[in-house]
Amino acid sequence: MKIFTKILIAGMLIVGLLGVLTPAVSATNGINICSKEENNNSVYCQNNGGGEAKVNGIIKTIVEVLLTAVGAISIIMIVIGGIMFALSSGDAQKAAKARNTVLYAVVGLAVSLFASAIVNFVFNRFN
Repeated sequence: MKIFTKILIAGMLIVGLLGVLTPAVSATNGINICSKEENNNSVYCQNNGGGEAKVNGIIKTIVEVLLTAVGAISIIMIVIGGIMFALSSGDAQKAAKARNTVLYAVVGLAVSLFASAIVNFVFNRFN
């Protein structure tokens, strides 16, 4: 336990020192290398604008695709659970397994919807 505490304190000190000793860099007050006429033809200057919007768009697309996949899988699992429940023929173990399948599918769908809402909130908040 003492070793864990020492490692934790040492790690916190290192992270703290790196945070304090890192110089603050402000890109808005920096030098714009694309302002000169001869630098406007560089690949960097041509692709400089809109990078953040492209990354945000890609991440939103990935989240939407994953949400669609999770939704489809959840609906399939709910249908399978319903079929299992209908075919349980009064067997308590089969009925419990079917109920758990439906329950876990609904919980998974709810978690994915909340995750999507959190991602959308973060993107809308910081844009």
